[in-house]
Amino acid sequence: MNRKYSTRALSKEIDGKILAVKATGGKCPAAVTRLRRGQGILSLILLFGFTLFPLLAILTFELGRLYLAKQELQNASDAAALTGTATLASSDNTNPSQAHLDAIASALKIFRANTTLGVPLNTATVVSSPALLTCNIGETKVFFEFLNPITYAVEPITSPNGKVVRVSACTGSELAFGKFMGIKSWGVTALSTSAVPKLDVVVCFDVSGSMDDQTPVTFIKRKWDDTLGGGKTVYNDVTGVNGVMRGKIYDIVKPGPTGTSLNATYPQLLTDSYWNARTYFSEYLANYYGVTGLRSGGTYPEAGLPPGNCPPGTAYTFDGFRTFTDVVVNIDGNNTFSGTVYDGYAFPDVATLVEAARGNLESDSVFRSSKANTALSVTPRPGYQKAYFEAAAKQLKPMAEAKSALLTMNQILNTDADAHFGFAAFDSEVGTTPTTTVDWHNIDDSAPYGAKQGFPLPRVTISNAAGNTQFDQVNTAINSCVAMGATNIGAAIHAATQDLKSRGRQGSVKAIILFTDGEPTEPGGPLSSDPKANARMAAVEARDAGIAVYTVGLAQNPAIIPDQRAILNDTNSDPTTGGIAAIAGHGSTFNLVTDSSQLRGTFAKIARRLVKLVSNK
Repeated sequence: MNRKYSTRALSKEIDGKILAVKATGGKCPAAVTRLRRGQGILSLILLFGFTLFPLLAILTFELGRLYLAKQELQNASDAAALTGTATLASSDNTNPSQAHLDAIASALKIFRANTTLGVPLNTATVVSSPALLTCNIGETKVFFEFLNPITYAVEPITSPNGKVVRVSACTGSELAFGKFMGIKSWGVTALSTSAVPKLDVVVCFDVSGSMDDQTPVTFIKRKWDDTLGGGKTVYNDVTGVNGVMRGKIYDIVKPGPTGTSLNATYPQLLTDSYWNARTYFSEYLANYYGVTGLRSGGTYPEAGLPPGNCPPGTAYTFDGFRTFTDVVVNIDGNNTFSGTVYDGYAFPDVATLVEAARGNLESDSVFRSSKANTALSVTPRPGYQKAYFEAAAKQLKPMAEAKSALLTMNQILNTDADAHFGFAAFDSEVGTTPTTTVDWHNIDDSAPYGAKQGFPLPRVTISNAAGNTQFDQVNTAINSCVAMGATNIGAAIHAATQDLKSRGRQGSVKAIILFTDGEPTEPGGPLSSDPKANARMAAVEARDAGIAVYTVGLAQNPAIIPDQRAILNDTNSDPTTGGIAAIAGHGSTFNLVTDSSQLRGTFAKIARRLVKLVSNK
């Protein structure tokens, strides 16, 4: 049977035992020794029970609260990092600084919406350095930075390479019972990172001759008139079957739905005006009849040379034909040129455009020897020709607007996503390198007249090497493009698909963006001799490779819309009759644009859709 003693009873019994020991002459029995040892152990147990055990319980409670606070702070930090990444990956912004600031703002909003231990984080402050992440009671601080996804080095906020969002945070929590241990507060910290996903995209860009059909130009017949005083160069308007030939190329020539190959700047391919406007380039006629040409006597280069019929009788003027010698761009952007100044160079009339384009305003000597001085009021000086061609390039429509829209889209993707870029310009064929060219005579290929030279048909293959985005190379390629020949959409999609299959990064979302102002017209393969079948077969290749094809069709005239819808649509996926976007699938869309001014918004929309697609992957 167990006996239970109170402390007082136990002490009394022990004292009694001691007295008994003393009465027996000082001899301590074993029982007494055991009782004294038990008394010491009991005292220690009581000490732990009433002092240390409560302290351990308090410490355990506080550690649990701190762990909860850390988890809640980590959750807030994680949410902020993910929100910052989502904002960065969906911004229609070409400015990296602003895109990063927007990401910080949205991330901070989410962070402040959280709590730790029931205390709102709505007073959290953003600090400028991780060294400042020390929090006292009631303080919450957060620090944002952006890292390079390849090196994980910190990038400045101005850099588009900052694709990884890192959030560091701290908060100071007051301990519920910490004062009993001499500790009033204990800070907790959190660290979170989130990276934008990978996107590999190749742009297929139509550089067929119709890509400048909305450019305002003037057709001119330059010749020598010896009946005017001592003789004078004159610049006559040209009247074709559609009227006076000034205004937009398409309205002047009135070609079929697929446009005209006649171009506003090199390579001009001027003989193409005959097929619809029934007008003749003078050098084509001269070549046909085997006579001296009206354009500087058939001599090229022309700088310093007068009209071919100066002196009179040197060349036929072909006055009985609808003949022209020059096509110049109305660099003021008007259908009828009314004069402008570009980069300090005066262009008061069409005659100045003609002579500047020919190089006759570079010095006083060529100005006089070309007889331009007999008609023009400007003062010649070096740089006139360069100024003209620079100003003309800005008026090439829709080419200039398409280039600008593509560059904007690339900037958005480069800012928002971990994107690698490729590019394939195409006309009747597709280039193979960034420096691929196609040879044309810069004035006319049928005469032939002018200098035969290579015009850019660049192709930039996508790279799977870490950090090799090809962003700058693609932008350079876009800027180099000029309007040239026919349209082989199938060859472009096929080339882009092969690039993405063989050179795309593992785990990336892959897409092709096809821009055209026409429809397939070139029977050059490589998959079929029929242009449209060739394009649809290329779309099947993209589908089978898991590659989306976003099609953008610019309809410069309503007549082409039905054919564009038929070949580019995203509704009919039949591989023999359907649209390229529908056949390719994987989220592909068709975007019809009826005004080139809409291209910027269209490409920006595609950029947002791509990064959304990547973000959801």
